[in-house]
Amino acid sequence: MALVTLCPGCGTTYKIYPEQLQAQNGLVRCGKCQVIFNGFSTLITIDETEIEYLPAPADNSTALHDDVNVRQMDVKAMHTHRSEYAAAAQQAGTATAVTAMVPEAFAENAESDVSTSDFLSDAAPENLTRHRLWQTASVVLFFVLMVQVIMIFRSDLAIQLPQTRSYLEQLCDIFGCSVPLPANIQLLSIVSSDLQVSDPENQPDVATLTAIIRNHAAQAQALPALKLSLTDMHGQMLASRIFTAADYLSAVDWRKTTILPNHEITVRLYLDNSQLNPIGYRLQILYI
Repeated sequence: MALVTLCPGCGTTYKIYPEQLQAQNGLVRCGKCQVIFNGFSTLITIDETEIEYLPAPADNSTALHDDVNVRQMDVKAMHTHRSEYAAAAQQAGTATAVTAMVPEAFAENAESDVSTSDFLSDAAPENLTRHRLWQTASVVLFFVLMVQVIMIFRSDLAIQLPQTRSYLEQLCDIFGCSVPLPANIQLLSIVSSDLQVSDPENQPDVATLTAIIRNHAAQAQALPALKLSLTDMHGQMLASRIFTAADYLSAVDWRKTTILPNHEITVRLYLDNSQLNPIGYRLQILYI
């Protein structure tokens, strides 16, 4: 049995070998009309005795080898067997053993009757290069998209995965951004607070506010601001002010920016109450 394929452009038929069907995945260029087609799609098997070879030209000085050169066979025989093959394949509903092979067909030049098969030696590398360029571009775009997503959700990532904060901060050094500290006010509480005149004899008009703030979160949180409201004997507000961490941290702790997980900080504020004489106060935690 022999393998034969047909050019869909001009109908030229070629005999091929299985070992020739491995490099270009079946893509061939017809030696007669230069049409590029998949030799595997028109591949059939016929008996060797049914192949009619055309005589080689008398002036052909090139020595041909049976393992790489083929000659044109009778077109009528090709069409007849192709029709029979198609009908049998449609009736069976399955692919034949021939179509299960990995193709690499060689085409023959019909004008010279005997010639070397013309594979897409130029087209295949071009397609491969284009495919690799698309792959590279896809990978680059994927990583760009991932960086954008990370930058958008960097705060949430830093909260949910604290171990990623250092890497996120390095990315922000490149892109000129910052990674905000967690600021969940629901996980902060004032454990205790007190407002009183600490030295009534020497400084009767100076009151000291002392408070302890606890962080109940499993990760460090940003230092909050404190809103202090002074009230009279009827609970009416006399004055209020918001104090940031820079206002209430001691000289020792002024560099701090966070409350460690499950830790407490002590707050001290010195107030001049000479003009207000407040009776009570309210202290609130907030983020601004």
